[in-house]
Amino acid sequence: MDIEIKNRDGRVLWHGEAYDMTDAVTRAVHDGADLSGALLADLDLAGANLEEGRLAGAQLMRARLRNANFEEADLRGADLTGAHIDGANFEECDLRGANLDSATFRRSNFEEASLEGVHGVGASFNGCNFEKASLHKADLAGADLSSCNLEKCDLRAVRMWGANLTGSNLERCDLRGADFTDADLREANLERCDVDEAKLEGAKLEAANLSRLRGRPASGGPRSGPYR
Repeated sequence: MDIEIKNRDGRVLWHGEAYDMTDAVTRAVHDGADLSGALLADLDLAGANLEEGRLAGAQLMRARLRNANFEEADLRGADLTGAHIDGANFEECDLRGANLDSATFRRSNFEEASLEGVHGVGASFNGCNFEKASLHKADLAGADLSSCNLEKCDLRAVRMWGANLTGSNLERCDLRGADFTDADLREANLERCDVDEAKLEGAKLEAANLSRLRGRPASGGPRSGPYR
């Protein structure tokens, strides 16, 4: 079948023979095609290998991407609103400025990924691995990050109003200027985190590990420390 992959402005980004649009996207990525701004909404790409794909600004709203591989892919500014992406691999992926609102990423891997400035309001990241990832200035208000591994993450100035982080591991995270107002951090591990100027007002901290914290929160948190 002769298939074209088009940009949102109508330009053809890739043209060739493929079984269907899903096969066309996989072939285009393997060919090294630049799919920046590609119209891929509602597409089923479950299990697709899109490693090192050039997908900046791609329109992937409501796409089905379960178990897909985006290792080292460029998804800067991509729109994944409402996408279903459970079990996917985003290791070292560039997601800066992407829209992840209401998307589902349960049990996905974001190790060493770049998520600076992402917008993920109401997204579900339950059981995900974010070790050494950067979420600087990300907006994750109301997101579900329960049972996640966030060890050594850059969470400076992140916005997590009302987010669910129960049972998550945040050991050695940089939380300077982060906003955890009304967030649920029960049973979370915050050992050795830098909480300087972080907002913890209304945050639930029952049974959380707060040992060896550094800095001093701007609001909320234990009144007497333990701060270093």
